[in-house]
Amino acid sequence: MVAEIGTTIREIQLRRRPVELALRREAVTEPAHDQAGGPAYVGLRCLMEAAQTRYFARRCSQSVDPEPESIVPLRAEMDRLQSEFLARRRRHESFVGQTRAAAARAYWAANPPRVITDGFFRDALVHGVTARMSRVDPPWWWRSFLPRLQHEFDNCHAAAGRFLDTLPLLRRQAKKKTLAAMIDEWCDAHADEWGWDGPGHYRMLAIRANDKAREIADWYNAHAPRYLEDESVRRSLQNTLADFLAEHDPLTALIASELARLSGPGLN
Repeated sequence: MVAEIGTTIREIQLRRRPVELALRREAVTEPAHDQAGGPAYVGLRCLMEAAQTRYFARRCSQSVDPEPESIVPLRAEMDRLQSEFLARRRRHESFVGQTRAAAARAYWAANPPRVITDGFFRDALVHGVTARMSRVDPPWWWRSFLPRLQHEFDNCHAAAGRFLDTLPLLRRQAKKKTLAAMIDEWCDAHADEWGWDGPGHYRMLAIRANDKAREIADWYNAHAPRYLEDESVRRSLQNTLADFLAEHDPLTALIASELARLSGPGLN
């Protein structure tokens, strides 16, 4: 159960949310360029796209090498407009960067990275372990388990784990630059992505993470021997939990009852 909950949290925090954020940032990128460049930029983009269309339409109709002389002027016009378009975009980098950063701040304000809301698991698979646990024993889930999980999560940040995963690589790369400089650069590069300014005292974070890793390993070894190193044990326990929850899930009984009603006499 602990492993399944942890897997779900990891999926949402470390995979789904960064993807959602990336989509938010990309959604504001082109409108920001349009705003910064105005009608001249939009017109240039239309000219470039039209030139690309003309060139590739002619090139595909004459797929021979080397490029026919009749296509060379079209290629030159397309290259000229592309270069001018990219140069115009580079002028907007500061404004577009500020717009993308504002979109990231707005996203993390709506989805606090240190908070597990009551609806955090709302998109979990309906027949997955997390969703079924909340249905099998709702009072325990809503009054005991989830509040405790929320309290624990207030004291941690998902990006800390990613930083610790990256720390050995940063140590190896810290030759011309100090490790502190490498860490600062890494944190700056990922600040928007994770809604996280940095690890503070990174040595203390690493020490605490090491102690916690030992504590977690000891806990698993005591409650589920060989779970961490034996794939067959993991699969067996996962299947046992899934079967148990499916048996006690009220939704399973409801679906079975509805199927029986729909297949009853006189309904076929």
